Amino acid sequence: MVRDRVIALYGRFSPGGRERLQGQVLAGGGTVARDLTRRSGALVVGAQAWALVDGGALVERLAAARERGLPAYGERSFAALLADDDPRAGATAPLATALAQSGLGREDAEVLAAFDLITLARAEGGAETCRFGDPKVMRAAADLLAAGRTPGEVVRLLGEARDKAPVGRHRVVPAHAGAAALQWDDGRTTLEGQGLLPLDEDHASLDDLFEAATLAEVEGDDDRAARLYDLCARADRTDPIAPYNFGNIRLGQGAHDEAAMAYRRALARDARFAEARYNLAQALEAAGRAEAADAELSRLLELDPGHADAVFNLAQLRLKADDLTGARALFERYLALDPPDDWAATAHKAIAYCQARLPA
Repeated sequence: MVRDRVIALYGRFSPGGRERLQGQVLAGGGTVARDLTRRSGALVVGAQAWALVDGGALVERLAAARERGLPAYGERSFAALLADDDPRAGATAPLATALAQSGLGREDAEVLAAFDLITLARAEGGAETCRFGDPKVMRAAADLLAAGRTPGEVVRLLGEARDKAPVGRHRVVPAHAGAAALQWDDGRTTLEGQGLLPLDEDHASLDDLFEAATLAEVEGDDDRAARLYDLCARADRTDPIAPYNFGNIRLGQGAHDEAAMAYRRALARDARFAEARYNLAQALEAAGRAEAADAELSRLLELDPGHADAVFNLAQLRLKADDLTGARALFERYLALDPPDDWAATAHKAIAYCQARLPA
């Protein structure tokens, strides 16, 4: 797609982004320029080119590309295209409807698309389309504009929300002191997922809420503890401990699928959280998903080879799957970790069982 074409890499790119894209274009037989020229075959806008929005320079480039029939991409979407992954494939919602719902104009949509905040495409017949989730982004942009933010500030804030906010259903709304916040179904947080939630408990802080959850768990009120841990997890979307504790309660209650979801939530926040991955494997095994549990334990042992319990449980899974060779090797590995005598005895019995069934 770049051979014998001049690609305009316009504006400020993310760190190292310009160099990476330039190298790929050159390797593909194309050339690059820092601005649109008559020879340009495409316009690519840097992910950090916000300063070029309010003065009109970027809008002019986008209009010139449109008038000349040249494709315009954001930094991310162009990188995806070079990797043979067209982000426009999923853009099937009518753009006209999305614009009408948000109150934005076609030019506003072009600016959002230039920063990969929405995706613009054309359906068969020429009608312009976007992704089904893009109207939400457009409404957020309209809200920020109505609150007095400039178009350049809007794309910067929406980009920060996309890059820094945790995954989930939220929208960007104006906040105090010129900042922006994320509006969730159950309250507000900062772009980093911290802070602003008006919790439905009579506690002054997240520390108080977490303490109440812990006390409820100690007192045996598991349902209240689970609800409070869930509130903590929603209030601080960077903390892996609250969803982990929630998962532990649900695991103890036999709600294996819900527990697994909670552990995955914790791991999304901290992929090296060994306890969460170990308990995820337990929840998956209890739910009858032995292969998935095996995969999680194997992944855990890649990160923490000395996790004795994970070695033992994986050995048991392999034994149940009739993988006698793999089970024996794991039980031997377990013994090398110097386990307690009673567990070592169990491992020795398992090894003897495997040896007796394996061919001589």
